[in-house]
This record gives sequence, C-alpha cells and structure tokens, in this order.
Amino acid sequence: MRGLCVALLIGVWLLQGQQPPQGGQEIRFGRVTIRYDVLVSTRRFKSDAYDVEVRGKRGSPVRVESPDQYFTLTCAQLKATLGTDARGRGVLRTAEATGQVEFVYDRPQPLSKLNGTARRALYDDQKRTITLEGDVSLDGEDEFYRIRWRDNERIVVYLEEDLQRVEAKSKERDGVPIGSMVIEPKQR
Repeated sequence: MRGLCVALLIGVWLLQGQQPPQGGQEIRFGRVTIRYDVLVSTRRFKSDAYDVEVRGKRGSPVRVESPDQYFTLTCAQLKATLGTDARGRGVLRTAEATGQVEFVYDRPQPLSKLNGTARRALYDDQKRTITLEGDVSLDGEDEFYRIRWRDNERIVVYLEEDLQRVEAKSKERDGVPIGSMVIEPKQR
C-alpha cells in the first residue's frame, strides 16, 4: 500500500509538469534563453537586473541563445547578468562561461560568422567584446575571406556595429610564439 501511494504521488508530480524537460531547466529573459541543469544562485537588483549562476552536467552543457545579440554560447558553467538595453529589450549584459566553451556569433555584416572554442569566455555587452581564454581557436568568415586563428592563449573580439576587430595573444613554446592566423580568399 505504501509503495502504491509513493507511485501515485510521483505520477501526480510528473503530470503537473514539475519534471524539467529532458533533465534540463530554462530561463527566459526577453529573447535571451539559458538552458541548464543546476541552478546555483540568483540575485535581483533594484535596477531590474538579475545575476544568475547555472551549471550543466556531463553531456548536457549550459546553452545561451541571444538572437538580438547574434550569438549562441555553450559551456559547463555560466555566471551572467541579465538586464535591459537602451531599447528596453531583455539582453545578456555580462557573462563568464567556463569549461569547454563554444561560441557562435552570426550577424549580417562585417565578418558575418565567428565560431570559437576556449576554456573560458567573458562577454561584455557595454564594451561589445567577447574575450576567449585558454587554448583558443577561432574561425571567421565574410563574403570574401575565411580566417582561422589557432594556438592562441587569448583572443578579444570587438563586436562593434560598424567594424569588427580581433586581437590575439599567441601561445608560446620555449619562449617562441606558436599562434597563427590564416586568411584565405573564398572561391567565387
């Protein structure tokens, strides 16, 4: 009888939607979506900004999608501040992503697409930068060229509206830089 009651309670709980879909949970703020497994902490400020810290699990990373800011990010752990921009849209103001970080930036122009991997990423919406640190690789392309950065310790990408600038700090082996940047024209 006791087992039947427990099974009934679990069944009711599942039917009420308390079970997160596929072992994950979701935060939506404007058009920003954060999918995660473990909520570590949240904090609300008087300015209607929010701090969140979330973690993924092995095989199920944290995923951030922000279409208005043109990017998607996956990582093992995320600390982020959510707030509104000048137009009142919900945006990701800052983020610190750690673990195996993958970053995809896709906007119409310039350097319309960037794909990067790193051990850590710092995003700052006010400065319009993403800083990738630790074993960084980055691929970029526009309508004319493909660009690849490899073996870098740190890359800062400036995501300004009128131009896009990338600064790279190479890894070193025996005091000699080993980082590279390769630019190839696209076939027309």
